[in-house]
Amino acid sequence: MTVLVGVDGGGTHTRALAMTHQGDVLGRGQAGPSNHQAVGVEGAVEAVRQAVFAATSGRPADVVGACLAGVDLPEHVELLQGGLRERLGVDGVHVENDIAAALWATPGLSVGVVASGTGAAVALRKEGKMSRLLALNDFTGPEGGAGDIATLAVREAILAAQGAAPPTRLTERILAVFGLPDYVALARATEGQDLPPWQIALFVAPLCAQLAGEGDARARQILRRMGARLGTAAGRYFAAQGLAPGSPVGRYGSLLRAGPRDYREAFGRALRRHFAAGAAPRGSLDAVQGALLFAAERAGLRTGELVQAMRRRGA
Repeated sequence: MTVLVGVDGGGTHTRALAMTHQGDVLGRGQAGPSNHQAVGVEGAVEAVRQAVFAATSGRPADVVGACLAGVDLPEHVELLQGGLRERLGVDGVHVENDIAAALWATPGLSVGVVASGTGAAVALRKEGKMSRLLALNDFTGPEGGAGDIATLAVREAILAAQGAAPPTRLTERILAVFGLPDYVALARATEGQDLPPWQIALFVAPLCAQLAGEGDARARQILRRMGARLGTAAGRYFAAQGLAPGSPVGRYGSLLRAGPRDYREAFGRALRRHFAAGAAPRGSLDAVQGALLFAAERAGLRTGELVQAMRRRGA
C-alpha cells in the first residue's frame, strides 16, 4: 500500500489530505501558513510537517506533493524539498507552486485557473503543458488577493482619517481589530514584525468584506477594484498565451469560491472583457485534492482511479 499526501499551502493556512493509492481516505490535517517568503523556510517546513502528521495520524508517508505559495524559482523548490525530505523522513517529496494544485484539480487539456486567497495566481494548461503568470515578489504577479485588499483598505483608512479620502468605517474598525490607538502604532507594529503582513490580511480583508456587506461605499469600491484587477490580468494573460477562446476557467481560493459578491462579480466582468472564458469546468476538485493528484503523478501512479474515489467518497 502506497500512502500519498497532498499539501495545499498558502499565506494563512496549510491543508493536507492523505489517501492510499487505492483511493482510501486516511485523514486530513491543517496547520498555519507555509509561504516561506512570509514565515521563513523553517516556518514553512514546520507547518507542512504538522499538516502531514495530522492527516496521516503519524503514519509514514511514501509520497508527498507539496504545492506551496511563494515557490517561484528553482532554488525555492530545492530549498524546501530538501528541508521537507529531512523533516518528514520521506525521499518522495515533490514541491511546486500552489497554483499547480489548482491546475491538477481542474480537468481538461486546455484550461485556465485563477486562485485568490492571501495572494493571487494565474496559470493555464494548454495541450497538456503548464505555464503561469510570473510572480516573484511584491513587484510582480497579479493583484487581487487578500493581502492586496488589506493593503488598500489600510491605505484608504489612513487617508480618510486625515480627510484626504472619503470617510469609511474602516478607519476606526481596523484599529479596533488590533487594539491599537492610532495608525502610527500600526505602522510601528508592522515595521517591527509584531504584526506580519499575513496577519493583517487575515483580519483586515474579512473586515473589508463585512463592512462592504453592511453598505460601506469605500469598502465596496476596494473589493470591486481588486476583483477587476485580477480579472483583467487573468484575461489578458490567457489571451496573450493563446488559450483558445471558450476554454474553461477554474476559480480557486476563498475569495473566488465564496468571497464577497462585489469582488466576484467585478472579477467575472473584467475576465470576460479580455478573454472569452467558457463555463467553469465540471468535475473540478478541491485544491488539496489536486495536490494529492500531483503527488500521485510524480510517483508514476495512475490518477484516474484516485479521481473517481475522491468524487465517490467526497474526499
